[in-house]
Amino acid sequence: MTGSDLPWGPLLAAYVVLVGLSSGLTLVTWWLNRPGGSAAPSIDRYGAWGAMAVLVVISVVLVVDLGRPERFYLVITRFENPASPIAMGAKLIAVKMFLLAVVIYALERRSPARANRVSVVLVRTVVLTSFALAVYPAALLARSWGSPLANSSGSALIFVITALLMGAAAVLIALSVVRVRSEDLNGFLHRTREALLVLLCAFGISLAFEVLSLAGRPSDRLLLSQLLTGGFAVVFWGVVVTAGIAVPAVGLLVFPGKRAALVASAVAVLAGAATARYLLFAVGH
Repeated sequence: MTGSDLPWGPLLAAYVVLVGLSSGLTLVTWWLNRPGGSAAPSIDRYGAWGAMAVLVVISVVLVVDLGRPERFYLVITRFENPASPIAMGAKLIAVKMFLLAVVIYALERRSPARANRVSVVLVRTVVLTSFALAVYPAALLARSWGSPLANSSGSALIFVITALLMGAAAVLIALSVVRVRSEDLNGFLHRTREALLVLLCAFGISLAFEVLSLAGRPSDRLLLSQLLTGGFAVVFWGVVVTAGIAVPAVGLLVFPGKRAALVASAVAVLAGAATARYLLFAVGH
């Protein structure tokens, strides 16, 4: 399947964003929940359910984009073209949904101790699959849709960082909206806030080096001008840099104990990270 088979538009953009959110939820809950504690099984459970819900939405998007459910089934089950990014992504999604279903069953139906043992067996595979899905849009957009920015040197890193940002932001929103009372959940909330600040710094640095790397070849400089001063400049500077990095960084640093500030900052991070993924998809077309 090539880019000409599918329309260039909102469905593919939503797919690229949602794949990052699902991957980020899994990676962030695994990363920040390693200290354990009495709340660890609950965090694992909610993270697994959240990632599964996003994957279900992604599957619906794929079915709609492909036109018929049987085409989605064929993309998952056939192996004639294993190098196809679309087929590879669909198979990774199917594998992750199966693994998450097993993890959810273990967490919901068995004793906490046994569930933890089962989760330990599966967690590395789930994490590796999630990491692969976080990077995967770079190959999808560069090969199947010919997105010039997705073919740049730093696109894979940006896809990973934005996935982690969206996952951390979603977790922070969930923990801030509910009444966090236990010491363990408060500790997880604090770790999520700190991780979000670190990821925002990493995001800003990766964007800066991506801009520097695009200042070389004439074709790349044309892309850079579209991004910085052309038709995408307002979106890049306004949504990604200002609303997605600067504003939430200030909110997280200045108002660390204010729930409203945490939620607003996390929503801004979600918007900025999702927009950055969209720009990697759209600039140059």
